[in-house]
Formats: sequence, structure tokens, C-alpha cells
Amino acid sequence: MKIPKHFLWLAAIFYIQQLPGVSAWGIDLPLLFVVLMGLRSTAPAAGGWGFFVGLAQDLLSAGWIGPHTVAKTLAGLFSCFSQRHIFRERVLTQTFLIFWMALFHQVFIWLLLRWDGSAPLSGDAFGVILRGVLMTTLVGIVACFFVVKFRRRRFDPATA
Repeated sequence: MKIPKHFLWLAAIFYIQQLPGVSAWGIDLPLLFVVLMGLRSTAPAAGGWGFFVGLAQDLLSAGWIGPHTVAKTLAGLFSCFSQRHIFRERVLTQTFLIFWMALFHQVFIWLLLRWDGSAPLSGDAFGVILRGVLMTTLVGIVACFFVVKFRRRRFDPATA
């Protein structure tokens, strides 16, 4: 039985996400996976990947099921819809989209937790959101660099 490579990447991402150095800095590697998959797939596939990754993250977390599922599904769909308008196979445009999807993801989850009544104070939440968005974007720059370089070499060896 052959395991699809996307599931192996996802398993590696969730393993790395649980390491203390990664989780303490607020880096959201599953969100990077969803955004990069959303840029390269159709809307149903992007929503499906977002739903699957968000559900897995909710099941692995100590919180209630739902916030990551909804936020990552929407992030995947927004990434897919943006590929028609702003996407170019460049590091800068992909990083720009990762920044906005990370900001959307963090604020959406904070609003859901605020609605639930379990959100931290606004000052504390702002620091967590800022750290998560910036660190996810910085790691996204590195990930996008390798993805763009690999795709250029794979599909057009003359531009590598």
C-alpha cells in the first residue's frame, strides 16, 4: 500500500509542530501547509485539506473541536480563490498571502474564543497574535523559497 506524499508531509508537519521550540514561538506549520495546498488546488480540494488539517489540529489540542477546523477551511478556500487574482510563482506573493492568512486565522480563533467566553484579555491576545503571525510569516518565507525553487526546477529546468 502506497501512502500519498501529502499525508507524509502532513505527518512530518504535525510532528515538527509538537516540538517545544516550534510551538513556543507560535509557528503554525499546518496553516502553511493549507495555504500552499490551497494555492495549487481546486476549491473543493483546498477546503477539504483545510478541514482535514484543522480537524486533526483540534483533535490533538486540549481545546474544543471547531475553531481550527473552521479557520483552516476558510484559509484554504481564501488561498484557492486568491490564486486567480494575486498568485504568481514568486516568494513575495506567497509570503504576502501567508501573512494575511495567518492574521485572519489568529483573529478568527480569538473572536471565536471571545464569543465562547474563554479568550484571554485583549492585551495578552494581541501579543500572542503578533508573535504567531510574524513567526509563521518568517517560516513561510523559507518554505516558499524552497517550494518555488523546487517547482521551477521541476517544471522548467531553464529557469532554475
